[in-house]
Amino acid sequence: MKSRIFFPVLVISILLLVVWYQLFAAKLFDKTAKKQLTSYLDEICQWVITTNESGGASKGDKDSPGALSIDGNLARVLMAGFELTKNNPNYLQKALQWCDSFVGQQKRVQTSKQNDGGYWIGQAAAADIDLGDAGIAAAALARACVYAEGQAKTGYLQALERYAHFVIEGCKEDPQGKSRGGSTGWILREGEDKGAVGFGYFKDRISTKPSTRATAASAALFSQLYAITRNNQYRDVASDAVRWILKVRTQLGPIPDKADGKESEEWPLDTVTYCTEGTLSAYYLLGDPNLNQLIAKEIEPTVRWLIRIQNDRGAWGEAADQHRCPGAATLLAWFYLNVKADEVIPQSLEKFLQILLNPVHSQSFGVGMQDRATGLVGLTTAEMIKPGVTFKKL
Repeated sequence: MKSRIFFPVLVISILLLVVWYQLFAAKLFDKTAKKQLTSYLDEICQWVITTNESGGASKGDKDSPGALSIDGNLARVLMAGFELTKNNPNYLQKALQWCDSFVGQQKRVQTSKQNDGGYWIGQAAAADIDLGDAGIAAAALARACVYAEGQAKTGYLQALERYAHFVIEGCKEDPQGKSRGGSTGWILREGEDKGAVGFGYFKDRISTKPSTRATAASAALFSQLYAITRNNQYRDVASDAVRWILKVRTQLGPIPDKADGKESEEWPLDTVTYCTEGTLSAYYLLGDPNLNQLIAKEIEPTVRWLIRIQNDRGAWGEAADQHRCPGAATLLAWFYLNVKADEVIPQSLEKFLQILLNPVHSQSFGVGMQDRATGLVGLTTAEMIKPGVTFKKL
């Protein structure tokens, strides 16, 4: 009789210990560290609003002038800063100002199914219609729907729905009149690449072959859209995109950077950052236990790879790709808090944050010097303070 009572009591006790550990023990930073990080995030937000007073496009980087994703990331940093610093309502105001400008830049088009579509293109004179770049910016606009009200929120959602139609249904004719042909959509619906999303339009041709960045950006955007609309089509697009990313992940951990039938090894950390955005958006927003279990299982080789390749200084990657590596820290922190509390991870993150919290090293890393690096570091800093804050309203 006693043994019958003892077993369920033991099981319940173990479950309670697991819950306690997840809630209290598996923490990355103490109050002092979080205070430092919050002050650092505040400095980043101040830099963003003083160097981009118009609320429009950023200067971008030399290799990607006027990139839409850079602007979107800066807007998300300001939203997170508004949530976490409680110091300046101008952060949210400036973020929404960018959103207003971004909506106004959308170009309208008729889709292959004769629906109202829309797309965005970067500020560079010869910019491509890049669904990776535009998708990350659109995900920031979707994030802003949490804060916008009235007609502004309605306008944001209408622009997002038009863009969703463009990605899913394509366009009846070349939207720029360059004789590249129309499209029935960029989402691959069957075969080994099911769920992947094509690049969009290069200057001289259409590209419907899998693009890792466009797929990751679409996962981020459509996860946000599903959270807003509960449209199951958007949930399926996001889920299938994440499944493709996990499927192509190499055995050793890196995620290949595919585009237009080619594969590049030039930007491995940039690819990780894009894929982290897409994967964690789905994890936080889709509410799919089966997908979340798959993510936890299949992303571990990438986590192990990142731990192995971190340099003695505490960063990842080389040259310009190093400035795009903060997504690695976001992924490691998420893995530690939600999957496995491996004690190597806090040590890894501590080394990276020592770079950021040292003014000289932070500047050499690109913070306060380059829009892209500053935005990516800002997003990671916010995630270190309150995990999930850049993806959902907590």
